[in-house]
Amino acid sequence: MRSELPDGRDALREKIIGLGETSLHKSYYPELQSRLAELERFRALLDQTYDAIFLIRAETGKLADVNASVRAYLGYSKKELLATSFADLFSPQQKAGFVELIRKKSDLPSECRQTCIASLMSRDEREIPMEITVRSVTFGGEQYVVAIARDITDRIRAERELKIKESALESSTNGILIADLTGAVMYANRSFAAMFGYGEEKAITGRNLEAFFADPTVGEKITGHLLDNHAIVQETIGLRNNGSPFHIQVSGSVVQNDAGQPLCIMLIAMDITGRFLTDQMKRETYAQLGKNIEQFAILGDHIRNPLQVIVGYAEMIDDPCAEKILEQSRRIDEIITELDRGWVESANVRQFLRKHGDDAEPECPPGGLSRTKRDCTDNHKTTGI
Repeated sequence: MRSELPDGRDALREKIIGLGETSLHKSYYPELQSRLAELERFRALLDQTYDAIFLIRAETGKLADVNASVRAYLGYSKKELLATSFADLFSPQQKAGFVELIRKKSDLPSECRQTCIASLMSRDEREIPMEITVRSVTFGGEQYVVAIARDITDRIRAERELKIKESALESSTNGILIADLTGAVMYANRSFAAMFGYGEEKAITGRNLEAFFADPTVGEKITGHLLDNHAIVQETIGLRNNGSPFHIQVSGSVVQNDAGQPLCIMLIAMDITGRFLTDQMKRETYAQLGKNIEQFAILGDHIRNPLQVIVGYAEMIDDPCAEKILEQSRRIDEIITELDRGWVESANVRQFLRKHGDDAEPECPPGGLSRTKRDCTDNHKTTGI
């Protein structure tokens, strides 16, 4: 029978069953092996990614396949996941929304994508915030939906911390300004805008630091100093938007990255006009206090000089009233001496003046009184007062 087959049919038969040099088995098996190896490599790549990848049957919503990251995030085995609906992995509040989303995606072209934020429930009932991107695909005539979920726990935490820091900057009563390394303003909080007379923070952005100082060179000097020394505290004259000057204290630092490279400059401005005026008033008060004490010392001497004359005449009078005059003169001298102790020799007054750097403090020798009053006292002794 075999010998009766035409040559063409015989060759085809041998090719199909794997005989002969050009059989189908010999031609396609290496290619099949290569394709399988390629699929294995692709599968390994999917399992190594940090993104959780879900293949969902569009008709039923059941999971058709998942990568290894899904199992790592949620704690389920692959067998358990393939028996689960994708919507069952969400909280009850979000489940209905995702069922509707999957239904809509199955009706849209494959190039359409949609991204949303939701939480997947792990086996131990932890909520894992995810950024989920879904799109529809077709395999072998069957409709699927691919969902790629990325864990955004760290991002949400960082955004929350950043929001807290931004709120702290905005609520600060001090003016806070951030500029680039050339001195151009990148950010200013509400307090800075109000302090310098600007209606809103956006009006400050892009300006150079020199615009905020009565002396334009101060901004350049502060920038140069910070780049060399990384910190500064300085009192200077600020300039409001309407051109009026006011006293400010500026403290600044350079913000660096993890490698120690400068990123930007941060300045904190405080309006110290009230403090400056108070300090000025104190200095004037201390100076006047020193002058007053000096005047008291001089007045004491002026009183003692005529008193010595009275005492001298009283001692020369031979009359019972002379003793009364001398007695009252001694009382006057004691009162003046008490004033000296209270105003000039008071340790508290001297310490107060010394603490505030007042140069008007009278010079007193270790004996206690100034030279003028000491000489006056010596004169009193000679006259018997």
